Amino acid sequence: MNTSIIKFGFILLLTLSLKAIYSAITLEHLRYFMYPMIPVIELFSQTAFNWIPEVGYSSSLNICIEKSCAGGNFFIICFAFLSFKLWKFRTFLQFSFRIVFLGICSYLIMILANTARIVSAIKLVQWEQTASFIDPKTAHLALGSILYVLILLFINHLITLKYAKVQIS
Repeated sequence: MNTSIIKFGFILLLTLSLKAIYSAITLEHLRYFMYPMIPVIELFSQTAFNWIPEVGYSSSLNICIEKSCAGGNFFIICFAFLSFKLWKFRTFLQFSFRIVFLGICSYLIMILANTARIVSAIKLVQWEQTASFIDPKTAHLALGSILYVLILLFINHLITLKYAKVQIS
């Protein structure tokens, strides 16, 4: 069997497995997945976040960071994007190491993107000019979607630039 088909199938199976696991996982299991974002969010929002078991990270500003704000779906999308974009490697061992590396990169990108999304949403709601005509929940969803797409496009641009330079040389 063609190794490209095996690698492609492995990435697809891994991505679908990650989604199934993320759908079934509890908020308590996501506590440490979300934790790296909290200090940065606290710094920019000037408020402390505390862990409440059935709620998530909560603050005195009535902001709650829970499963839907954890960034897990973006992590899975970013991982799948990077894996399918960079999936052709010489040996299966190189492929396996690259998959683990891309998983770590996807997690770091998710932390950056999700922190930026939450901080931006907090700052947007705090502005008096926008609070009167933008629903905070709608603004949070729209801002998150736009930010996530822009980050994926930026990553795609960086990858494309790197491979264009390699092909020119």
